[in-house]
Amino acid sequence: MSKEISKVEVEEMKVEEMKVEEMKVEEVKVEERPSLHEKIQDKLQNQDFIQKSTSVVLFCLELYRVIVSTLLILTVPQDCGSGEVCSYQENLYSENHLYMAGLIFNFITMSSFFLMYFVEIHREYKLIHYLEVNHSKPFDNESVAQALTALANHRRENILKIDAYYYRLAMVSLFLFLCNTILSGFVIYDYYLDNQTTTTYVTNILFMITKLYDVYSTVSTPKNIFYSAYLKTKVQYNDVDPHKCESVRSMDIEMMAPMVDEKEESEKKVSIIHV
Repeated sequence: MSKEISKVEVEEMKVEEMKVEEMKVEEVKVEERPSLHEKIQDKLQNQDFIQKSTSVVLFCLELYRVIVSTLLILTVPQDCGSGEVCSYQENLYSENHLYMAGLIFNFITMSSFFLMYFVEIHREYKLIHYLEVNHSKPFDNESVAQALTALANHRRENILKIDAYYYRLAMVSLFLFLCNTILSGFVIYDYYLDNQTTTTYVTNILFMITKLYDVYSTVSTPKNIFYSAYLKTKVQYNDVDPHKCESVRSMDIEMMAPMVDEKEESEKKVSIIHV
């Protein structure tokens, strides 16, 4: 009788194994690799991809704006004698000490902005990588601080640290830009050519004013308010990216543990019956 029961149990286990195999085959069919078109569509609809692409394009435009707005002595037309416009090579050297001091200060200011942009890009990458815009959650300082607790401590500290660096560099760059504009104005009008000199000088300064305003409004926020430096709708990151949420990861691990134990127990039963 026990032999007959054991045979029945073995047959039942075989049937269950066959069902499991069939289910696996069906899952493989369902999980077929998406087409190239589907991959492209998913990528174009991905929030991180859109934000990173926009940031790269705008950063390239920002570089040009910084160069023409900080190197005023090189980019503004000046008189080199007899009403002739100075070339870039001629603008790079002068025996006038004030001229050379202004030119050096131009390059110092440009270097400050380049450093600020480097930190700005790094900050933007951190925000896009670890945070996201969630319109279903509040945007105030306390609520965002609470949301950040879902991040690992070192990631949260890195975001706050890079944001603090960005603030300091932004303030230094704003101060240098103001001093550079005044000093370059004195130098340029010693070599005044015509109305083109004034027009270009004012245009180049105004070209940078909007960026300066954006930078100031981006950094002049409470500790846990993070505005994007490139998305011009003033996007605020107020939630943690689900893929970087430590609490979700720990919950997934806890949920998977019983399933693994149950699978191991069933495998042991099968092996005992076969023996």
